[in-house]
Amino acid sequence: MMKRETKLMHYGRTATPGPANPPIMRASTILHDTVESYRATKAARATDDAVLSYGRRGTTTAHQLAAALADLEEAEACFLFPTGVAAVAGALTPYLGAGDHLLVVDTIFPATRSYCDTVLARNGVEVDYFPWDTIDLSDYVRPNTRMVLAESPASQSYEVMDLPALCRDAHDRGLIVATDNTYGSSWLYRPLALGCDLSIVAGTKYIGGHADTMMGAVAARGPAVDALRRHTAMTGQTLGPDDAYACLRGLRTLGLRMERHGENADRLVAWFQTRPEVAEVLHPGLPGHPGSRIWARDACGCNGLLTVGFREGFDAEAFVDRLRLFSVGSSWGGFESLAMPAAPDSGRRFPRPDRGAGQMIRFHAGLEHACDLIADLEASFDRA
Repeated sequence: MMKRETKLMHYGRTATPGPANPPIMRASTILHDTVESYRATKAARATDDAVLSYGRRGTTTAHQLAAALADLEEAEACFLFPTGVAAVAGALTPYLGAGDHLLVVDTIFPATRSYCDTVLARNGVEVDYFPWDTIDLSDYVRPNTRMVLAESPASQSYEVMDLPALCRDAHDRGLIVATDNTYGSSWLYRPLALGCDLSIVAGTKYIGGHADTMMGAVAARGPAVDALRRHTAMTGQTLGPDDAYACLRGLRTLGLRMERHGENADRLVAWFQTRPEVAEVLHPGLPGHPGSRIWARDACGCNGLLTVGFREGFDAEAFVDRLRLFSVGSSWGGFESLAMPAAPDSGRRFPRPDRGAGQMIRFHAGLEHACDLIADLEASFDRA
């Protein structure tokens, strides 16, 4: 079987001679010579997501990206969205209606929590939260529960869920399971192979990889596919060809970039642990981190994220302002290193009781040389 690293080089390739990267196809109207051809195309697109029929359904550029992500995620189908948050909404809305109940892991991405607590609640969906280490939903499930939404590792704090155990319990109860896989970005982690029905990825991060693209994707398998396909068609969710091209090109180096991000993060984790100003470092690869043994079992490495808790009284935000190679900015997963304030327990129903009182900073280790990043951090400490 062909290795994934090799597949990345060949996604989207068609007949030769031809370009190494498929060209961008920009189109709204798709022309036909006959009425019969037009009708046949409309009929075919009901089950074939790669049919070129109308710009709202995506062009060949987006279809090639969707097929590549479906292959990486071991999915039956993959549907593209203009942003990661749009993908989250697209992964929930087809399966929930007024009177239904949704269970969400308490460590979910804050923007996802906001969507659940406002838009879904306004439309009559009841939402409850459960702790990240739950594998038995008995205490949380109701007769009207329809779906479980997970995220592993957790947003900002990286606790790792036992997805296979959670999925077994949820499926025994007839529930759909979706998970946010942005941390793994279709490379480090494949939730569908672990039992999930839907895998959500913000391709804005590592898939695009260059801090200049917005994209979301939902990969699906089994009975979950048809409802998602109908929803994306009815709501006009798609990805523009230029962003699709940028993400498809980004896939070529995904494996190499993820390896470098992970190595740099490991170097930073080890270095921060030597500093007296640091109270704790959160990273799923650390022995003793919540769920680290599960991550070692189910994943194939870590990305560039780590969160550092500083000792009480240390001005961590001033420390960030003194950095030169780390910029302050939303998002992560691009080539650049980032640092920004973090508050993992903010808004959570089950905050960690032993969380320190000092300021916390989330770092993203970019593709710079690790020695330069550490020198920048060290210089900021020295100027404190």
